[in-house]
Amino acid sequence: MRVVNRPISWWGWHWEPPVPLSIVQIIAAGSMSPRLASLLWLAMERGASVIVAAGPPGAGKTVTLTALLAFTPPETVGYFTRGVGETFHLPPLNPSHPTYILINEISDHLPVYTWGPYARRAFELMAQGYSLASTMHAETVEEVLGQLTELGIPPSHLACLDLVISLYVGHGQGRALVRRVREVAFIQQVSQGYRVLRLARWCPEEDTFQVAEDGEARHAFLSWAGLDEGKMEEELRARSQFLESLLARGVVGIPQVAEAIAAFGRT
Repeated sequence: MRVVNRPISWWGWHWEPPVPLSIVQIIAAGSMSPRLASLLWLAMERGASVIVAAGPPGAGKTVTLTALLAFTPPETVGYFTRGVGETFHLPPLNPSHPTYILINEISDHLPVYTWGPYARRAFELMAQGYSLASTMHAETVEEVLGQLTELGIPPSHLACLDLVISLYVGHGQGRALVRRVREVAFIQQVSQGYRVLRLARWCPEEDTFQVAEDGEARHAFLSWAGLDEGKMEEELRARSQFLESLLARGVVGIPQVAEAIAAFGRT
């Protein structure tokens, strides 16, 4: 991704400095499976608009979102917003690559976050063809969409959002902190606005992930991505094996993983 301006408080406000992670490190921590990461890879390389949500601070929203941005094509353009006073002087759209509006957080918690008319403007631009990547404080997909609706964002603009990823954070056995992707919702455009389909979910009893097993959600995603059943399975299998091989070989650092993903895309 080629960014055209400098980020302002991309990592928000923390008691301690944030610790960025690569997608391979996130997989190693168990937060998502290689197959789930591969599904998100297919979406991000197509310019999917995404919001990563969780209730408490420190759940890993920005860490997850930043790692996913490595899946965008190298020529992708990124524009960081600055919150109150944002002018949205964006680069013009180019049909050859996505242009992302990068919002650190959609909330009114800090002036550097995006809320009110600025959030509505971001969704207007997304409806014009820009992609959006942001985070929100919300436990569920329904809470995310509910907050955005209360902001006055119309269903026709919400329908341009492709993925909502909700995260879980809690304590597991031995009181160890557990972070997982709770679910991935695919927002499908329909004549009346949108509908929410569950594309992936975490099964806490087995600590496993169901990925694209719901037929309706799977077919909606296939249509959006321009793939057929066979090609999608082929892509998921190849990418899962590739990510597993990076982990097995100890290729986990952010620059190294980004370079490997770019090389995979070239082949």
